[in-house]
Amino acid sequence: MRKLSGLFGALILVVATMSCGGGGTGPPPGGGGGGGGGGGGGGNGACPANTFCMTISNTFSPLALTVTAGTTVAWQNDAGTPHNATWNDAAGRSAALAGDGTGDVADFSTGSHTRMFTAAGVYGFKCTIHPGMNGTLTVN
Repeated sequence: MRKLSGLFGALILVVATMSCGGGGTGPPPGGGGGGGGGGGGGGNGACPANTFCMTISNTFSPLALTVTAGTTVAWQNDAGTPHNATWNDAAGRSAALAGDGTGDVADFSTGSHTRMFTAAGVYGFKCTIHPGMNGTLTVN
């Protein structure tokens, strides 16, 4: 019984480590000002600045991020699991200006995509592949 509980503990540790995602390579291109938000999800347990990491546990990390107007924000997926970032409304879609694209971030399994935000507001988004996978971007 002792071996079984030890194996179970090791399995929990492996799953928890893997759910933190892969290795980030630094801040998103065109970083811009502002900051805030939090970490988790990228390499070494921390998401790069101004980045939403997408995890194998089907969450955005951080769940909410605050940036200043003119900041480029990234959505990074090192999980190998398909995710997307679809704006909850037209205001978010319109605010997501040119990074490597505009508007919604289409399905992708690896790498990152960027959008620049110049209009202040609170913009909600979700992964339409995984119900309950939601995030919020606040631009000041």
